[in-house]
Amino acid sequence: MSKAQSLLLACAASLLAATAAHAADQIVSGAIAAQSGQKLDGVTVSAKREGSTITTSVYTDTAGNYFFPPLPAGRYRVWAQALGFERSNGAVDLSAARRVDFTLQEITDPERRFRQLPGEMMVAALPEASADDARMKKIFMNNCTGCHSTSYALQFRFDEAGWSKIIDLMKVVPVTGVYPGPNAKSNQIMERHQKPLAAYLARARGPGESSMKVPPRARPAAKRRAPCGRSTTSRSIPMPDRHPLQPERRHRLGARTTSKMGQLPHDGALGFDGTIYFTCNNPNLGVTIGKVDPVTGAVKYLKADAKNGLAATSHGLARDRAGNLWFDVNPGRRALGKLDTATEKITIYQTPESMAPVGGAVTIDVDGKGMVWASTPSGAVRFDPVAEKFTEFKSLIPRKIREARARPTARPAIARATAGGRRWRWTPSTGATSPPAKRRRSKCPTSRSTACSATIAPSTKP
Repeated sequence: MSKAQSLLLACAASLLAATAAHAADQIVSGAIAAQSGQKLDGVTVSAKREGSTITTSVYTDTAGNYFFPPLPAGRYRVWAQALGFERSNGAVDLSAARRVDFTLQEITDPERRFRQLPGEMMVAALPEASADDARMKKIFMNNCTGCHSTSYALQFRFDEAGWSKIIDLMKVVPVTGVYPGPNAKSNQIMERHQKPLAAYLARARGPGESSMKVPPRARPAAKRRAPCGRSTTSRSIPMPDRHPLQPERRHRLGARTTSKMGQLPHDGALGFDGTIYFTCNNPNLGVTIGKVDPVTGAVKYLKADAKNGLAATSHGLARDRAGNLWFDVNPGRRALGKLDTATEKITIYQTPESMAPVGGAVTIDVDGKGMVWASTPSGAVRFDPVAEKFTEFKSLIPRKIREARARPTARPAIARATAGGRRWRWTPSTGATSPPAKRRRSKCPTSRSTACSATIAPSTKP
């Protein structure tokens, strides 16, 4: 048998195997129209099998038709949705090819149309023509989107007094989304700008005419295409049996809460086999690292214990050449964590007490030599996975300078700390810092006194 014949037989065998694998798969198709009868293009149609975490979505073509790729047999929820229209739901038992048509009803209530908008469209509609409005919009974005989405914050209307009461509460809530109590220190930016921010939000989402201008958004452009065209797949992360929220809070709030406390994934990374891994930075009882099977959508939770009885939370995430994942983890004192993806074992490495703990920007990276780097409140640490040894690198700028720069009223302290604007000396072997040596003024020729004076180092006196 020739090599060409062998190659053809191998290709035919592969094709037959693929066909057999999808023999039980079926296709769902249909058409989407408005109540007026107009065919709607660019409408998102989604299908999710009962008991699965995988949702497959497709878009209607220019004739309003949609076609799903082959889907495994089972009972599916199918729904169609588009901005400006009510969501339409259906169900299908996919034991054979099925056709499901939808008729979408247009939303006429302006408030319901607004609440359907995604957060980025709401923010884009906030006024920013004037310098004051642009400043308030920036403050809103920087301070009001940590615990929840922007669409949640803007879904209801309040007058200025109502917005001010909301700010009274939220200015003491950190990005964890947990209310720390009435004696907590407030966010000073929101404290300083509370009145103009409340007035700005009342003009945008108050009882009167709104200052927001929402431009229409075109639906995804879709050309007429053959069945089984492009599709997107998403995977939902179900809450574990031991939910991060206390049982009574979960019952009251529901499993789907718009608060950050109801979210699990933070950073994500791919394993060499396509497995999806994610960190969890919210307080919870059972998740430090999660993993998602890309084929079945099955989710598994891996836990490292924290001293407070909860799961140790994690944040940054990076993969090394061996396929292991490194992350910062907080079992009580923030540390470096390693997940062996082959054994699913989590190992925690603490920096020595003489070094700063992992933290600060909570970022992780792996360099070309396999060394793991992690940020700390005072700089960074490098970890050698073979020797299991940390090396600390302290910031060139002492802590007191950073703290002084954060205080607008501390310019004299900055002047003293920076010793006339020059850098402090840093000894890499010890990590110690020391003030720079005093410099003598150089003598300049009279003819060049003007030009030379600009290059003389400033005085060390404050």
